[in-house]
Amino acid sequence: MKKNVYLWLCALVLTMAGLGSCSSDDFVEPANSSPEFSEGTGQNPRYAGRNKTTNTNGVEISKDNQGSIRLISFLDNKDAAPASAKDLFSKYMKLDLDENFRLYRQQTEDWMENPLTLECYQQQYKGVIVYSAGYNVRFRDGKVTDCNGVYIKIDNLDVIPAFSEQKAKEIYARYLKVSVDEIGAGGIMAWSDDALMIEEFPTSKGSSQWAPRLVYALSCHNMGNEGCCFIDAHTGRILKTWGNFITVRKI
Repeated sequence: MKKNVYLWLCALVLTMAGLGSCSSDDFVEPANSSPEFSEGTGQNPRYAGRNKTTNTNGVEISKDNQGSIRLISFLDNKDAAPASAKDLFSKYMKLDLDENFRLYRQQTEDWMENPLTLECYQQQYKGVIVYSAGYNVRFRDGKVTDCNGVYIKIDNLDVIPAFSEQKAKEIYARYLKVSVDEIGAGGIMAWSDDALMIEEFPTSKGSSQWAPRLVYALSCHNMGNEGCCFIDAHTGRILKTWGNFITVRKI
């Protein structure tokens, strides 16, 4: 009888321990008490200075100071225009469309006398989307008219996070002092619910040297000045927060 009571008490203790592990006290503590770039990141050197523009045989190409193509126009030489985005990226950017981009929007303005078709591509690296990179390609009469955007060259970035998306949500929840149930992926990009992505940041606070980082992009279901965030997916550090609402200016 005493043995049965002992076994029952052991089972009860184990059960209570299991219940305790689900409490908010076990949320992962943020690696930093304030965002690493709470005072802003400064200007991305990619956008500093003027773009360099060339025009060869009616094909206009504009590049930023890191060699990324910002604009290609065939308006002055329609005969040189590719018939597809795949041909465009292959010939002028030396990039494979399927490997480096993800189509997220395609529409044709049929109301126009000469309809214009738009294709929007988000850059991806090893299957992970790159937050602030991609291209918009426009077509008319079956050929590319122009293309604008930005491509970020990424070399040897580890795209395997050190912890799960759920742990990232717990980090953010603890930082905001809210329930983890109020934290979700999505809301950062209108067309994607991906939490794991790549974004450029300074290599350290105040540095003018920037590099791609693997991050979790999360948002809080409640509106607030820090309703969205980027968390470094390798270190757990909160990099940046910003509001998840739109401020309407009174006229």
